[in-house]
Formats: sequence, C-alpha cells, structure tokens
Amino acid sequence: MKFFFENTKLRSALYVLIGGVLLGLSFPPYKTWFLVYFGLLILLYLVLNSARMRQAFLRGYLTLLVFNEVAVYWISGWHSNDTFLKIGGVATVLVHPLFFMLPVLLTYAVSKFKKEYALILFPFLWVGFEYFHTQWQFTFPWLELGNTETYNLERIQYIEYTGVHGISFLICLFTCVLYFMSSRIFHRQWNVLSPRTIGAALILLLILVIPNFYSGYRMSLDNTKYFKTGDSTKLINISIAQANTDPFRKWAADGQEALIASYLRLLRSGLKYNPDLLVLHETATPYYFLEDYNGLKTKLFTDLVDSSGKYLVMGIPHLEYYEDSVNAPPDARRMKGSGRLYDTYNSAILLEPGKNKKSSTIHRKTKLVPFSERVPYQEYFSFLKDWFTWGVGLSGWQIGKGMTIFDLKNSAMGVDSKFAVLICFESVFSELVGEASSNGAEFLVIVTNDGWWGFTSGPVQHEQYAVLRAIENRKWVARCAQTGISNFIDPLGNIYDQIPYGTEGIINRTIVANTEKTFYAANGDITGRVSYYAGVLCLIFCLGSYVYKKILKIRA
Repeated sequence: MKFFFENTKLRSALYVLIGGVLLGLSFPPYKTWFLVYFGLLILLYLVLNSARMRQAFLRGYLTLLVFNEVAVYWISGWHSNDTFLKIGGVATVLVHPLFFMLPVLLTYAVSKFKKEYALILFPFLWVGFEYFHTQWQFTFPWLELGNTETYNLERIQYIEYTGVHGISFLICLFTCVLYFMSSRIFHRQWNVLSPRTIGAALILLLILVIPNFYSGYRMSLDNTKYFKTGDSTKLINISIAQANTDPFRKWAADGQEALIASYLRLLRSGLKYNPDLLVLHETATPYYFLEDYNGLKTKLFTDLVDSSGKYLVMGIPHLEYYEDSVNAPPDARRMKGSGRLYDTYNSAILLEPGKNKKSSTIHRKTKLVPFSERVPYQEYFSFLKDWFTWGVGLSGWQIGKGMTIFDLKNSAMGVDSKFAVLICFESVFSELVGEASSNGAEFLVIVTNDGWWGFTSGPVQHEQYAVLRAIENRKWVARCAQTGISNFIDPLGNIYDQIPYGTEGIINRTIVANTEKTFYAANGDITGRVSYYAGVLCLIFCLGSYVYKKILKIRA
C-alpha cells in the first residue's frame, strides 16, 4: 500500500479513475448531484499540477474518458445486436472527451502564468465551451454540468434567468473556490480557523444556499396561473400515446400495416378523453408520410383526424424535392433513376381536421445527432454521407432551418394557442427551446424515440433534461416517447402521469398554455455567450504569449 501511494503514476491513475467515476455518477438517474464538485475538484488538481502540457492532456483526457463511459455507457448499444450502434457509440465515448480538452488545456496554459488566474477563468472557460459545443455540428451537450441538478427543483428555479449554463457556472465557481481554499490549507499557508479560511468557507456556503433561497422564494409565489386560467381558450386537453414499438423492427416493410393499426388503435383509445390534441412519437411512420405513393397509409391518419375533429401532432420522415441544382444544397441527394435532387428530414407534422395534408405545418429537425443522423459538415464533404448509413431507416437527414411555431386555433373546439415541437435531441438545447418560447410558443411538445438504448440510463437522462426546459421557459411540456418515458411536466419542473419505459399506454391531462416570456427566453443565453467570449479572449492571449515567447527565443 505504501508503494502504491508513493508511486506517482499509480497515484495519478487512481485519481483519474475516482475523478471520472464521481463526475459520471453525478448525472441522472443517480441523485448524487453533489459528486460533481469532487469529481471536478480532482480534475482540476490533476491538470493544475501537471509538469507539462502532454501530462495535462493525458490526465485530463483519461479522466473525461472515464466520466463519459460512466455517464453515457448506454450509447455504446451493448444491449442490442446493431453493429452500427455499437461502433458509433464506442467512437462517441472515445472522441467526445477530446472536445472537452479545449477548456482543460486552456486552464493549464493559464496556470503557467499563475494558478490563481486559472482558477478565476476556469468557470468561464468551461461554460464557454459548453455554449460553443451547442453551436456546431459536432454538438453533443448531453453532459453539460448543469444537467446534474435536474432533480433539485428546490435549487434550480433561477435558470429562468440564466438557463442551464447558470448551473454549470455555479458548479465550476464553487469547485474553484473549494480548490483554492483546500490547497492553501494543505500547503499550510492558511490555518483551518484563520479569517481567510472562514471567509472562503462563507463564500462556498453562499454559492450553495443562494439558489435555494431564490428557488424557495420563487416557488412560494402565487403560481396558480400555470394551473388555472379564466381564459378557456388556453386550456389544452392533450392525450399522449406511447406505442412501445421496437425501434429496430419498426422499419421492416412487411410489418407496416400491423404497426399503423397499432397506432390507430392507441390513438382512438386516447379519444375517450375528448382531447384537443393527440400526440404520437418521433418518426412514427416508417415511410415518407406525404409522398403520393404512400397516400393510402397516410389517409388512415387523416381520416382519424377528420372523423374525430381532433388535432394530431406526430413525428414523420419527410422528403422534399428541389426544382434545380441552383436551389439544392451541395449535399442534396439524387434519385438513381430520374436524377431528381431531394433531401429528407426528420420532421413533425400537425394534422388538422378538414385541412389538406399537403398544406400541413411541418417542423424540420434543426439539431441532428452527429453521425447517427447526419455526418457533421457533410455539405462540404458530400461523399462522406454515403459512408455512414444506419440500416434502420435513419441517417443522412438534412438540417432544418429554425424552430416552427404550430397554431392550435379552432373556434369549434374553443382553443387558441401556439406551441413548438422538439424532436428528440433538440430538447437538450436550452437556447434553441428559448428561441421557440420567445417566438410565441405557449407550451412545448417533445416527440422522441429513446428505444435505441433499452432499459438503461439513457431514457431517464433524456426525460430529466426536459425538466430544465420547462423551468427555463415556464412552459408546460407534453413528452411523447416511442418506448418511454412519456409524461407531462409543469412550468416549475414537476413531472406527472409518467408512463414507464417498455410499456404501452395513454396519458391525458389538461394543461394551461401561457404567453409568459422569461428573462432567459427573451434575452437568450447571456451566461453562455459571455463565458464563450471570455474563453475566446483567453485563447487569443495564450496563443499570442506562446508566439511572443517563441520570437524572443529565436532572437536570443
């Protein structure tokens, strides 16, 4: 044992393992959110005490690798027999930590000037990276540190101002103050009961309790407007259908008739609640819904809507043609026979009673899972899209343009409201959802298919992240998942009527649509943007200092 602790490499390996595990276990479904502070503390210790950049990189990467494997082990698809899913999942776990090395190595570079500067800048560098990571096509913001606190409704109500990156910032800030205080005590620069130690401890306490104080105050206000209203047009009765369809078998051509029949049976059972809106999950139909050659299958859904007089929002694969190559993007697909240019979209459609399906409102998914749904930046390297094809009716989608606002207005039904549909991965992007709220969405609908991940942490994490979107925008969320977990979430983050994973069922609830625009929805992700620009300035400074030192060395 003595040899183990005296051996620097073995000791560092132990710290790497512990730090990564603690970070991973701080995410749902575990309610041990506080472990994120200690995992991040170990990561900071390993990086700031590295002798050279190469050592900082190795320590940081391995810690983040363990973190990713523990938190998103389910993405590797070991529960399934799908080779593409396994290869893509393993690649994600191996490659994704490399992106996080940007704030880690910047922190190390700043520490070479002074460790205190690195600790001051670390919250900005980390949160700035989280924000940047939502903007490009390699995006995967699943592991933002703020996502650890989805169970803490009594702490996170302030994100109506800051968004999820406000939580991430406070986590980083707390960890940096804790690191500074503990290192001073460890090196005997401060006594445990010295005024400086007590002052630092008070700062830590304030960072912890201020969110609780605000949240307690916010939840003590009169929030009845989220549950009752005198305006009956804002009372929206919604039935959610969870089909529990196997995501791999769904795309088999010989089973489409039985699949559609099961959907219609489930939707009809939801009509007993006399809903204003029926909801069916992401890519419900395993065919291009609006194509004429699929007209007979699609007519079964439009007939249901017309005969019942109810709205239906559902996920569909959508195909669009281009008139000529001038209007087509460089990565557009080409029909083998006719040579006609087209694109496909992962979409959501609102079917309205008495309205022609061709004029229906459609939302085209704007945030696509890297490689699984689209090769990042394939518009510049269009040949790559043929290298990554998932044999279950997916991959190669085109990117949609912005959020679509759906209009639920029917005088006969007595409803007049607007809403946005978030398709699966989109619900992880806080600023994107805020954009929808700012543009007039009065409630949110999430349609997703989390069946790829089986009975793992994946569906639970995805469900919990929707809690953040509800609070950030103070909007009701109706969440429909193909295999689960479906539910309703109120504007304070409380979850209702949950259908467990792996079961079929219908849930119904009357929600209150509201026109409120939170500070976050109206002003965007200020915390993320400020941190991002601070990180860019830090990067420019570090690169400039490196070049300056090289020039001086050459002249010498």
